[in-house]
Amino acid sequence: MKLADIGDLTTFRSSGKIRTVGRWSFYDNDNTEFPKVPSERVVYHYGTEMGRFVNCHEYRHLDSWYFVPTSVGWGSVSDQQGMNKILSGFGWVYRRNGGNARYERI
Repeated sequence: MKLADIGDLTTFRSSGKIRTVGRWSFYDNDNTEFPKVPSERVVYHYGTEMGRFVNCHEYRHLDSWYFVPTSVGWGSVSDQQGMNKILSGFGWVYRRNGGNARYERI
């Protein structure tokens, strides 16, 4: 599995288990038995939660996954490179200009 595959939300991989890609990991929580509780994929880098991809089951047929940033991590180059690979196609970019790490909508 490649790092960019973490952003591939077409299938969930072993809901309830943590999967790793190098120093990155993700956790899928597929709440299909509770329709009002969204499914999510939580992304970690070196154990720090970086963000969540969330989808409400009622709208899944509309491909309504969205990204919720939760941390910029350490603000490192590897945080930036990894998140930009994962976020490709989601309308977000991770920037660290002037030592100020942040997520921006594009």
